[in-house]
Amino acid sequence: MDCNEFISSMKSHGALFAPPAPQNAVILANNALQNIHAAILPKFIIELYTKCSAINLGNGYIFGPTEVKRGTHHPIPSIVQINSDLSSIPSMRGKTIFGRNDLFWFGFDTFGNCFMLDNLNLNILRKYDNPWQSVTDCLLAGKL
Repeated sequence: MDCNEFISSMKSHGALFAPPAPQNAVILANNALQNIHAAILPKFIIELYTKCSAINLGNGYIFGPTEVKRGTHHPIPSIVQINSDLSSIPSMRGKTIFGRNDLFWFGFDTFGNCFMLDNLNLNILRKYDNPWQSVTDCLLAGKL
């Protein structure tokens, strides 16, 4: 699966997409993540941000480089906001959360390896070979 196939699949499930992120927003997010000792954005997330800056499907969210306002709904926080809130947790050093749903958090490490985390204690539950599968699992589990 690649970025275009992922987006097509999520559209068919009814996902809502925020507009593409400006390049400077991605650069600023990367710098902010580095400053809090989180993992910087891997290639697949940067590619996704060039097509959409955040995604919502049911209770599943992929966080973008900036906060996304949603009318009368609560905004989708930025990837930096989420990770700043979690930066004091020792197990999160060198990791970045990119998405969540009601059941799990989803993140990547400094090598771009993706994983599913327990919603309560942030322990790794599953590692992914394909990053697009992790993003898909995040959103589709939010639709259940």
